[in-house]
Amino acid sequence: MRIISCLFLFLIVFGSCKSKKNLVSSNAEVVKSISAKKIIKKHTAISLDAKTLDARLKIGYVDARNGKRNKVSFTVTLRIQKDSIIWMKGSKIISAFRVKITPTTFSYYSLIDKKYFEGDFSLLEKMLGTKITYKQVQNLLLGESILDLKKQKYLSEVAGNLHKLTPKKQHKLYRIFFFFDPNNYRLKKQMLKTYKENKIVQIDYKSYSLLEKQLVPKKIVINASQAENYTKITIDFKSVTLNKQISTPYKIPSSYKPIKL
Repeated sequence: MRIISCLFLFLIVFGSCKSKKNLVSSNAEVVKSISAKKIIKKHTAISLDAKTLDARLKIGYVDARNGKRNKVSFTVTLRIQKDSIIWMKGSKIISAFRVKITPTTFSYYSLIDKKYFEGDFSLLEKMLGTKITYKQVQNLLLGESILDLKKQKYLSEVAGNLHKLTPKKQHKLYRIFFFFDPNNYRLKKQMLKTYKENKIVQIDYKSYSLLEKQLVPKKIVINASQAENYTKITIDFKSVTLNKQISTPYKIPSSYKPIKL
């Protein structure tokens, strides 16, 4: 369950922040600064418009807390019916878990523990202390901004040969940053920092695959750290198919026990 919750970790602490304008790092001189409005327009224009995605993932998970380190890897089948269903089946030699997310519900069950969780986003929002939407989870997996970039005003700068956007309106608790590839305007990185808890959550989109004239994430690395504790999730897309008919079988066995949160 901790692994599944990490998919929401980036969404737990999102907010807005500020930075200086027109700051170009010494190694970013080859990239010319352009307006935030133009960056947002170009990024939005290349959003994945496939109706379905069927992918086979290799996931590596490392968690270090209180001096103890846990490491595991497994295979996941990911199926997305855009704006409708996110379905996952995890396996490690044998089937281990299944997840089904819709715009109104989140459900998970473990074939190993014989337990399940079933609820709606209002329950998750209460648990995590922030608003979460289906769209944000979907965008995280597809390499798109978890915030609607058109709803805020941003400052634009060049940092590390990437276009960096920072919201003009700063949240009192959090800071958020978006980094875009100047060649194709796909996301390279989403990063969040909290003030009080000193928590950093960063999602790096290491590479993309060109499939049916669209760029699809090939490797995603999620790092979350706070003091000496950290979590790292590596997601490798081993195969991806777009616009094919998909099935999302999901039925919680009646003998399974609910997870108490």
